[in-house]
Amino acid sequence: MLKYIAFILNNTKRSLKMILKQLIKNFLIYQGTTFMASFEWNIDKYPLDTNCISTMQIRPDIKSDVVICEASTTNNKIFIHPAEKIIEIKIPATETAGFKFEKAVYDIELEFPNGDKFRIVQGQMTLSLEVTRSE
Repeated sequence: MLKYIAFILNNTKRSLKMILKQLIKNFLIYQGTTFMASFEWNIDKYPLDTNCISTMQIRPDIKSDVVICEASTTNNKIFIHPAEKIIEIKIPATETAGFKFEKAVYDIELEFPNGDKFRIVQGQMTLSLEVTRSE
């Protein structure tokens, strides 16, 4: 049974007791800059593997069919580092420059080669509009 997951954000490290309960983390995204976050996956029963698939979607609200952004291991916006037990998200500045929302929701799922899938983190995103931009 899953006991805990540790995560790293802004160079801080915490651990939370979990029983298949995802982490809730809200983010501030700076429009026109690269968005980066990384999470440490520290669950021995499910070791990270290069064949794991991770997907993240940002939507205006939880019921919306509109996908503002999709990041995944297949589109090279999510990277899995098994040796370090790290899941890294990187959305390029060229993409965040096109974001128009004030607030949005997201979640990140991790699927293992055996088919087991977990929602590992979810929350809200707030967009800080860019002032310095090329017209």
